Amino acid sequence: MRNGRNYTILLIDDEPVVRDMISEFLSQEEMYEVLTAESGEAALEILKEKHADVDLVLSDVNMPGMKGFDLLKIVKQQYPKVKRVLITAYNVEDYLDLALSHDIGNIFVKSVPFNFSELSRILKNLLEDSIFGLKRYFAPEVQIHRNMVQSSTNLEAEAHRVVTVVNDQARGKKLELVIFELLTNAIFYGIRNEDPADKQNWKLDFELTEETAVEIEVAVDSEKYAVSVKDRGGKLKKQDVLYWLHRQVAQNDKGMPIGLFDTHGRGLFIARRYIDRLIVNIDRNNRTEIIVLNYLNKVYSGSKPIYINEL
Repeated sequence: MRNGRNYTILLIDDEPVVRDMISEFLSQEEMYEVLTAESGEAALEILKEKHADVDLVLSDVNMPGMKGFDLLKIVKQQYPKVKRVLITAYNVEDYLDLALSHDIGNIFVKSVPFNFSELSRILKNLLEDSIFGLKRYFAPEVQIHRNMVQSSTNLEAEAHRVVTVVNDQARGKKLELVIFELLTNAIFYGIRNEDPADKQNWKLDFELTEETAVEIEVAVDSEKYAVSVKDRGGKLKKQDVLYWLHRQVAQNDKGMPIGLFDTHGRGLFIARRYIDRLIVNIDRNNRTEIIVLNYLNKVYSGSKPIYINEL
């Protein structure tokens, strides 16, 4: 709830069936009031009249006339307090350059079957400005395993422990690599602010204090499992994440990724490639959390969304 009232979502999609399906689902949630529009132009007319009531704009990307990215650019300029989410049925990788230039951190994917529960979680987290912690992705009765990492010398063992907890034998090796990379990033970049171009001179023999230790959370239910790696440095920025991910898909004149030899941002790219969902939560200068989530039955496989949240 916001100031004693429900959150209002403005949903824009040119396909009536999709628009009605999403609107009906969101309207069943007590916390949402849903306004709908069939185009970006119609959405702007609604915002002129009711912008004080609208909390979030959820727009399709490809529509006749005004495209979703152009609409959300205007929304940011004219209504900076309104949160913005895009939704598409196409490959999100094709939009990373636009996400970077338009400062869009959340692009939801229309999967078949449609992942209503994931959409609800993402919207609720954004609207409540409560994005940190695995508790937001699991029922209250699900056990969350926590551990603090204070040394860089046992990262392989810590990554292996996580794999043991989730017991995903098919993807265990890839998950182990991802966790190792995320722990390395959290410690050396998030906490110690090391220079990625000077790795040969990094000091490896150290202990973090209890106040600066990196926190790991692991949780599993019947549908999915997730791992959170959280540091208390808060040095990551949304624009940096989009920049590094874009460099891995943008090609040079030889058809190779322009970021093929990048060292910084490698862990995030590996996580996005190997994991079903990569979620980046940022509270600048306070904390950064990277969540990796895998669905157990792979029913929502296909194009992967972008979830980068910055308070």
